[in-house]
Amino acid sequence: MTPKSQLARNLRIITCTILAIGVATVVLLVFVFVINSREQEKLIETQLDAHTTLIELQAAIGYGGMIHKFKNWVLRPDEPYYRDRAIETGQRALALLDHLETTASIERLGLTLDAERETIEAYMTNIALVSELHAQGMPPGDIDDRVRINDDEALAQLGVLQQKMIESMRAQQRELVARKNILLMQPTLIIAILLTMLLLLVRQRAHIRSDFDALRVSEMEQFTQIAAHDLRTPLRHIASLAEFAAEELENDDAPGRDAAREHIDGIFERTRKLEALIRAVFRYIMIDGASQEIETVNLRELVIDLGALHIPEGGTLRLEGEFPVVRAQRVELEIILRNLMSNAVKHHPTGTPTITLRYSRKVRLHQFEVEDDGPGIPEEHAEKVFGMFWTPNLDKETGDVSGVGLALVRRIVNRWGTELSMSNANPTGAIFRFSMPVI
Repeated sequence: MTPKSQLARNLRIITCTILAIGVATVVLLVFVFVINSREQEKLIETQLDAHTTLIELQAAIGYGGMIHKFKNWVLRPDEPYYRDRAIETGQRALALLDHLETTASIERLGLTLDAERETIEAYMTNIALVSELHAQGMPPGDIDDRVRINDDEALAQLGVLQQKMIESMRAQQRELVARKNILLMQPTLIIAILLTMLLLLVRQRAHIRSDFDALRVSEMEQFTQIAAHDLRTPLRHIASLAEFAAEELENDDAPGRDAAREHIDGIFERTRKLEALIRAVFRYIMIDGASQEIETVNLRELVIDLGALHIPEGGTLRLEGEFPVVRAQRVELEIILRNLMSNAVKHHPTGTPTITLRYSRKVRLHQFEVEDDGPGIPEEHAEKVFGMFWTPNLDKETGDVSGVGLALVRRIVNRWGTELSMSNANPTGAIFRFSMPVI
């Protein structure tokens, strides 16, 4: 993976991590809120039920309840209303006791309501006894002495139960708050882990960027050294030809002038080659500043137009594959295809090659193959072919061969984060393969 693709991949990971942090934060906070709200509602409902039941029980037993009505029935035998109300409130108190014993609050306290139940049942039994004694004509005072029940312990226990229940409710509230804090700590911990990962990714990105910049500096230093060396060669030739032309002109005769003219033509030829080489150098240097505009490209039309421009009469362009309309960086794609086609023409023995261009789609990549029927590349030169200023026709005196084209193509493909490869065709020729990311 190239530094450029590593940077792009790192940026995607950082973006996904930030999104993950945001989503995780929202989801976890909503989860904590929902869980805490449900527990809060459940606790409030349970505590309210237990407390309400206890208050109703106290009302059913105490003043205005069963005991009050029972005593009125003892003292007022001619008013059976008090007897009926005493029975009714006693039954109500027993029902409340049954319900209260099943609540979580009483179970949590570990208390029993046996004293209250025994007291209520004793009063209920004595209601019938009071009715019999009234029927026998016993005075109310004697009846009161006979059926008197010591209910102080039961009533005091109700007060203790109420106090302990309040303390238990407060403890439950504190536990709920503690659980809420624990739940809040979990998303906080997860977010802290994600933020740590994000910081590590940012740091990694900085290292990758530093390595990438160092690689570019190293590449440009190497490029500068090679360029300086290779540009001196045509300059020396030009200087030599100028000296030869000056010497011939000193003779001031027809053969001397003809020789001088040949030397001057050589100067022009080498000047043209030097100019082409300098243009190629600038293309290589400025590729990072080339137009990166993404646009809609009809691949079939693009390839046919480039073939018409660069393949001379007698040459052939064959297309294999769909060649659809795609979104791409047109300038860079044109540079690649133009260089590969031009190389096929330049290095073909007759200058009229048959070029076969293939297209296929694989997941997120557009795949291209450019095959020619030229002499091919010897195996010992397979790695050199992508080097700066290298060409198999080192003795060819033409300004069109600079040895920069394939280095330029490889640099573009590397910027895309894909690969450029070469193999020999059968029986002759070369096949260049490269991929372009789907945009």
